[in-house]
Amino acid sequence: WRDLGDREQQARQLNSLGIVHRHLGEPDTARALLEDAIAINREIPGSPRLAASLANLGQLESAAGRFDRASEVLQEALVLDTEHGDLWGMTVDRHSLALVSLRAGRAAEARGLLCGIFDHVASSGNTALLANTLELAAGIAAHLNDPRRAARLAGAADAIRQESGMLLTEPEAAMLEEYLAPARAAVTSE
Repeated sequence: WRDLGDREQQARQLNSLGIVHRHLGEPDTARALLEDAIAINREIPGSPRLAASLANLGQLESAAGRFDRASEVLQEALVLDTEHGDLWGMTVDRHSLALVSLRAGRAAEARGLLCGIFDHVASSGNTALLANTLELAAGIAAHLNDPRRAARLAGAADAIRQESGMLLTEPEAAMLEEYLAPARAAVTSE
């Protein structure tokens, strides 16, 4: 795409490569690729891909524990997706912001962000997003000292995963366990 001079496709592929390197556990390479994609998208007036690249960078920064940077780029993605009327993008942005808020210790803020997307998530037909949202809601409930609700939400997510054959990745399982361990302890001590 560089050779052909197609900046839009170049940015699209840099974004895709950034996602791949994130999943390969190479955050520095992923960050550089995503930032290159963002820079190119910023040069393209009205680029429809800028928000997606920002959201991907925000998710990477969240996983790296860089919550302020994650919030900053995710908020920008949300503004762009809102301007473009991209309901799916807005849902992913809010979901990602809720996760950042929870990981940063702001569970009430996370709950507010997640409540705003439940209707769309439930009606979207996207099983993976539904399971992830229920798991995030379980983590939020656990942090808000509602262990029984956390257990019900985690159980619903697990049932969806089992029914659809969708596995929980190791990082997802570790994060879920981290959030639910206190809730399990509270329920078993009752």
